[in-house]
Amino acid sequence: MAADCRERLPHGPGGSGQARRRALLAAMAASLCPAVRAQAQPASAAPPTGVPPLYAVRLPGGFRWSYRLTRGSLAVTGSLRFAPQADRYELVLQGEAPVFGTIITQRSMGVLGPQGLVPASFSDRRWRRQEQVARFDRASGWVTFSSSPERVRWVAGMQDRLSWLVQLAGIAHADGERVAAGRTVALRVVGARGDSGVWTFRSDGLGPVEVDAGAVRAVKLVRLAREPQDSSVEVWLDPVRRHLPVYARWADGHDEPVELSLRRAG
Repeated sequence: MAADCRERLPHGPGGSGQARRRALLAAMAASLCPAVRAQAQPASAAPPTGVPPLYAVRLPGGFRWSYRLTRGSLAVTGSLRFAPQADRYELVLQGEAPVFGTIITQRSMGVLGPQGLVPASFSDRRWRRQEQVARFDRASGWVTFSSSPERVRWVAGMQDRLSWLVQLAGIAHADGERVAAGRTVALRVVGARGDSGVWTFRSDGLGPVEVDAGAVRAVKLVRLAREPQDSSVEVWLDPVRRHLPVYARWADGHDEPVELSLRRAG
């Protein structure tokens, strides 16, 4: 359609006396042709839509927790390790199976800012799959991907598909009223395959949840889906344990669900 529209642009006769007239005719045609008008706008000029607010964040110190990690029908030993050091951090989720070895490794690395975690890279490696990587370049203002030519505009407060767990805990720990029943918290989350969207979590309030470590009273937050293809996400944050996740589950249309259930905090 864009090519067809360009063919209809009027062309005036040659000669220096016609330059102004040709420019006027081209502008008029472009105003009547959405495809040409859209192509005339550089990608960098389009502001990102749905930018969530920035929140106060109180991040936890370093930790390494053990979970039962379930991916589809396979349950293995999982761990979540957060290692802040000076102004940088590394966050790693890993699942190990006796026969299969490492079935999942997700790693988020970046800096610590006034609003919490600021990812610089996120990698996602699944069993028998090539590693996928997203790189967050604040200087250029873009997020790029190892397996896709797509790119996403970087915005302040943006998280990746692992860092959101600790960032959300930091928001809740800074102000528990943020996750009171009925309240919402929104984060822009980017995956390693080029997916990006606003994850808006609604709090169902404090309640009991059974995890591998036993019964816990935690705050349940559920992502409010905007589109049918949106990832299904729920997480339970324990106020006694700095609002860190004792249970989490997320799933989308192109992968098996991943579930974390706390076994030991330490």
